[in-house]
Amino acid sequence: MISHVWRVNLATMLFFTMIQVVVPLIPRYALTLSASPFLIGLAVSSISITAIFLRPVSGFLSDTWARSGLMVLGIAFGSAAYFVLYLSSDIYQIMLGRILEGAAVALFVPSSMASAVDQAPEGKIGETLGWRSLMIGLGFTIGPALGGFLAEAFGYATTFGITSAFILSLLPLVLYREPMRDKGSLSVSIKGLSEKHFVVAFLSLVIYAVAWMGLLTFLSAYLKIIGYGDLQIGLFVSIQAISSLALRILAGRAADRNPGLMAYVGLFTISLAFLLIAINQDTPCLYFDAVIFGLGIGIFVPGSQTLALAHSHPNSRGFLSSIYTMGMDVGDMGGPLIFGAVIQASGSYTESFLIAPALTFFAALVVMVPERRGILKEN
Repeated sequence: MISHVWRVNLATMLFFTMIQVVVPLIPRYALTLSASPFLIGLAVSSISITAIFLRPVSGFLSDTWARSGLMVLGIAFGSAAYFVLYLSSDIYQIMLGRILEGAAVALFVPSSMASAVDQAPEGKIGETLGWRSLMIGLGFTIGPALGGFLAEAFGYATTFGITSAFILSLLPLVLYREPMRDKGSLSVSIKGLSEKHFVVAFLSLVIYAVAWMGLLTFLSAYLKIIGYGDLQIGLFVSIQAISSLALRILAGRAADRNPGLMAYVGLFTISLAFLLIAINQDTPCLYFDAVIFGLGIGIFVPGSQTLALAHSHPNSRGFLSSIYTMGMDVGDMGGPLIFGAVIQASGSYTESFLIAPALTFFAALVVMVPERRGILKEN
């Protein structure tokens, strides 16, 4: 029988597949409802409203109650979110669906990450997280192209309905008997927030997430405006996800030795890719840029996760995972709003794209400077 570790790996992959079916379609669907750039940005960002507030609660409950139970709730909220999108007919109903989706992500992801660290052999936390992030990467690979295909074949509403139904099928994968472990405490969890490795990893993730979510939102909308179909943006996201798979396990093993190095090398690579995207949005070049971006992601993600969690107390992993992944929520919320405001003020999509490489270059420095100065050495 398949172990519960690999059942959760499979559930994580399929959960992110379903998330990514929907995410690239949201700004394009909103355009069909005549939403303004600012409201499109707000709709995309609204996922973070519940995610930001629920992640710490979810993480703490993961440490004190059950990781499996939190993943079950995440799946239930995810299905409800996509059913709301299936029924939606205006931008505000899209926002409601995204708010429910934020709850789903907040409940599912921290417990998935913490369960991976729980099962990691001694000295192989980075490699174990590399496998879990590989599952996430597979979801990011399959989802966007699948979403583009479904949207072009059946339309947006049917795609949302299929996603709602399919995500419920993941429930058996996350129902398992958890191994006995000590329960966490609030004081231990809060103390972990000030640990230097965690702080550096979290700050760099926030800056990266603002850049990526702002760029993705309006690159997707811009490609539609200039005449590209749903399949093109889906392929762009899928190509970068495929590219990211090649290095995740190797980067995870290297992160067990030096997670900071992996994190900032990945961010510098991402910054280069974002600069190339800002210069030229033609699809042949865009797909090449997606390969570079994916390689950067494959290096950055295992390095950053290991930097954040390898030094954490065993009884605070769920809580710290929830705060760490909140960095993506901040990006989901702030990135589209910042880019949307710049576009509305300047009238230019392409000028706003230059924000992304500048931010990710700065994020790389946030990790590189303390790592090179020896601040992140083992205590």
